[in-house]
Amino acid sequence: MSEQENNKDKVIEGEVTESTAETQSASKAQETVAKKESTINSEVLTRILVTVLFALIGWVSLWVFGVVVLVQFGFLLITGNLNKNLKAFNGELGDYLADILKYVSFQREEKPFPFQSWHYDDDNKETGAPAK
Repeated sequence: MSEQENNKDKVIEGEVTESTAETQSASKAQETVAKKESTINSEVLTRILVTVLFALIGWVSLWVFGVVVLVQFGFLLITGNLNKNLKAFNGELGDYLADILKYVSFQREEKPFPFQSWHYDDDNKETGAPAK
């Protein structure tokens, strides 16, 4: 073989190697994009399901909140005083409903109870203050 033919073969081999490398990098890029899309899709689906779950929990909790308010009015009419336990319960339930609304409206990413501990009465225990 002449030197020119040798150089042509090397150039052709280099082009084939570069072409193969480009194909492999494009393939890896597509795999990365596919993985990101599947991760994003699963995160979005999870967020949708959890949001619907909390919307239902919030709806039921709101009804419980309303019933406790009516019972509290009953105590007020009959005894002239508020029931401290119902007042404390509705305070905690109100804080819980606020956390649900913040999560459902994308104001915060932390999921409320039962995905984290029940912390709504921690203020009263730490300070020793009576329930509001």
